[in-house]
Amino acid sequence: MRSGRKTVLDTVILKFASRCNLACDYCYEYAAGDASWRAKPKLASPHVFRRLGTRISEFGEETGSRHINVVMHGGEPLLVGVKRLDRLLSCLREAARPVEIKYSLQTNGTLLSPAICDILEAHDVCVGVSLDGGPEHNVFRKDLKGRETWERVSRAIHRLRARATNLFGGLLCVVDFDTDPEAVITALCDFDPPALDLLHPFITHDMAGARRKELALRYGRWMNQAMRFWLSRPDFAHISIRVFEDALQAAVSAYPRTDWFGRRSVSLLIVETDGSYDLLDQLKVIGQSSAGVRNLKKTVFDCSLLEAERIAWGLLRDAKGDVLPSDCADCRWREICAGGHLPARYSLARGFDNKSVYCEGIGALLDLAQEVMRAPQ
Repeated sequence: MRSGRKTVLDTVILKFASRCNLACDYCYEYAAGDASWRAKPKLASPHVFRRLGTRISEFGEETGSRHINVVMHGGEPLLVGVKRLDRLLSCLREAARPVEIKYSLQTNGTLLSPAICDILEAHDVCVGVSLDGGPEHNVFRKDLKGRETWERVSRAIHRLRARATNLFGGLLCVVDFDTDPEAVITALCDFDPPALDLLHPFITHDMAGARRKELALRYGRWMNQAMRFWLSRPDFAHISIRVFEDALQAAVSAYPRTDWFGRRSVSLLIVETDGSYDLLDQLKVIGQSSAGVRNLKKTVFDCSLLEAERIAWGLLRDAKGDVLPSDCADCRWREICAGGHLPARYSLARGFDNKSVYCEGIGALLDLAQEVMRAPQ
């Protein structure tokens, strides 16, 4: 394996399924107006997996990379079923050799049966589950028949935690500003996840409209109360809440570790069920016009990972997604926040040349983080 071209790419988010068995109100994939999923195969074929595996192997040869992260995603990736899941994971791993694949999975948890858990454990998959808190907080996560899902997901999480291995990787929560932050954090931490991700709802400036500043301030209040509460609870200290840890680190070092803060890079690529490459899946929140800023117009069948990375950089630069928005020039957090997460910067009129929809809230969170880090210990 020769070491050659430089790359920051270390993750492929692979769509196992283009459909979902839930109908979450806030979903950027199905509820924001982008209907490209309808034209995609419902499930990724072994042909896509074998070709992607070959591309990963080539990538290792070209760059010297010995490992790559593959995130199993959807839709709901476990719609592939038990037998197909086992075959696909084995197929991709074999085709990618000698590059080693580290698998992770993001799932809604409703299909995490004992048989599925056996397969995931056999392939050393780290499982993240989407849940928005306790039953009273999880009201937007209903199935296709309108039924609540919290009980099913709760059982699945306990099933994961009962395994002897490190199968359970953590929880992902989309923040609802109308909820009590302390109650949400408590409900989630009661599952004792190794890590917890708190996401703001993905919305653009066009979606926020005149409510933008109000949403930003509400986000800041919610997050600050949640962070103060988390820091006040020594029994939660072993649970990593990554957005808080990144804010705390970035507030004093100016080196954020995630793309919630800091300038956007191409460290990951999306591969859809038909093998096509995408820059960032969450950009589908833009709606029907999103393809122009996210779709690389290439597939694993006609384009290497390195070439896809190069095209993605060009797409990002053309859309001005890699530069500081002009209205952030005088902000004291500009080098750390860099305008915020890409989907929340978008407007039809100015593309990505906008500060985040959540600007004031992000500033408040970073202010608190700096206050905490500078306080006498």
